Formats: sequence, C-alpha cells, structure tokens
Amino acid sequence: MTEEATSGRTRQLPVFHCPYCGDEDLTPHDDQGWRCGACLRAFSVRLIATGVQG
Repeated sequence: MTEEATSGRTRQLPVFHCPYCGDEDLTPHDDQGWRCGACLRAFSVRLIATGVQG
C-alpha cells in the first residue's frame, strides 16, 4: 500500500492499557498518542500490517 492510499486515515482507536505498567488510566496526548496517569509515560500505537497478504 502506498503512502497516498493511506493518507487521510487518521482515526485513532482506543487503547485499553498502558504497555509499560498495564494500568488503564489513559488519556489522549497531543492528538497522536496516549498518556498514562499511573506511570506518566506518553506513547503511541501504530498498526504496521495485518495478517492478510495482498
């Protein structure tokens, strides 16, 4: 898939727990990621590919 085909897809799905501490106290951070209220880390999650080959 090219960059042009993926442009415009900026929908952010919810994250259920922090990958560092496992806590669920997450809030959106800078429109690009999430901030954990427990360990105070900010992180982003990005889908690179699915198991389907095209």
